[in-house]
Amino acid sequence: MDFVCDIEIEAEAGQIFPWLEEPERMGQWVQGLEHSEYLAPIEDLGVGMRFRQRMREMGRSVTYEGEVLKREPPQALEVALTHRRFHMRIGYRITRKGAMTHLEYRLHLQPLDSTVARMERAMGWMLERAARQQLTRLKGCVESSAQAL
Repeated sequence: MDFVCDIEIEAEAGQIFPWLEEPERMGQWVQGLEHSEYLAPIEDLGVGMRFRQRMREMGRSVTYEGEVLKREPPQALEVALTHRRFHMRIGYRITRKGAMTHLEYRLHLQPLDSTVARMERAMGWMLERAARQQLTRLKGCVESSAQAL
């Protein structure tokens, strides 16, 4: 399953990018994020960096193992998240669009068992809805912090 959604943000790409990778900032806009940590010093952040995220989903705490697949500040970030029942690949691309900055979000979900495969359509709808809500929260966070500067 794949989907793409996007949003226009009134800020420079360099002001948006840190919100996509810094755990403290992500906690302000990623729905259900309880904890996020890189498994090496953040100064070494780059392709191959591993991380762990704990999310609150449907009343339960779920842990994901992740890896940075692509990192091109401030234009692109792509990560893989692994759960025992599925793999997700999430990509962000940031481009200038007139006076605004365009943020594109792409998600690819690969089921690893038959239960997730049967639920893929419903999961896709829920994931896309959550992604749109999160991008709206991200926009608010970025624009508020950009105005404060």
